[in-house]
Amino acid sequence: MNEHIANRLIDETELLHDDEASEWSAVEALWRPYVAQDDVEAQFRLAYYYLFYSFDEGPQKHAEMEKLMRRAAEREHPDAVYWLGHLYPAGAERDSLLLKAGELGSLEGQRDLGALYATGDWTGPHDPVRAAEWYRRAADRGHADAQYNLGFMYLLGQGVPSDPKEGLRWLLSAADQGDEASFRLLADLYRDGHYGVPLDPAEAERWDTRYRQSELYRLSEEMRAANAAKAADPGKNP
Repeated sequence: MNEHIANRLIDETELLHDDEASEWSAVEALWRPYVAQDDVEAQFRLAYYYLFYSFDEGPQKHAEMEKLMRRAAEREHPDAVYWLGHLYPAGAERDSLLLKAGELGSLEGQRDLGALYATGDWTGPHDPVRAAEWYRRAADRGHADAQYNLGFMYLLGQGVPSDPKEGLRWLLSAADQGDEASFRLLADLYRDGHYGVPLDPAEAERWDTRYRQSELYRLSEEMRAANAAKAADPGKNP
C-alpha cells in the first residue's frame, strides 16, 4: 500500500470514528480489501482500529483482530509491535515488545522508552543517559512530547550535559507544534529565570497567554475549582 492510499484511508477512518453513529462494518469495508491482499499496513490498521477505538463486535471478532495484530507484528511492522505490547499487562513481555518496537522505528515506542528509562518504572533499568538517547530519536523525528522531555533533561542536566540554550531549543520546537505543557514551562522559565534561562518578561507573557488559551489550562482550572469546592464542603463529596 502506498503512502497516499494509506493516508486517505486513515483520514476516512477518522471521519467515521468522529461520527457517533458509525459502525464497525464501515471501517472494516475500507481496509478489508487490502488485508485480503496481505498488505501489512492494512493488517495493522484494521486490527488497531478495532482493538483501540472502542468497537465491540464480540469475543470472536476481538480474537480475530488480535490475531491480525500479531500477524503484522510478526512481520516486524513497528507500530504493530508497539500496540501489541499494549495488549499485555506491565511486565517483561510488554517491555520486550516496546524495546523491539523502538528499535524497529516506532515513533511512539521510542518516546515511551525515553520515559521508561527516565523513570525506571518498568522491568528495565533506570538510566537517564539511555532515556535521553531514546527521547532524541523521537524528538529528531518531530515527536513534540519527546522534544519537551529532552528539552527538560537539558535544563536539568539529567542524562545530558546541562545546556539551557539546547533545552530551550527543544522546548520551543515542541511549543511550535502546539505542545501545551511547553507553553506553561516556557512562561515559567522566562518569568523566573530558572536553570540558567535569561529573564524575558515579554516572552514570559507571550507563552503565558498561549497557555491560558489552552485545553490544558482549562482542565487544570476545572480541577482546581473542584478541589476548592471539596475543601470548602468536605461532607458534600466524600
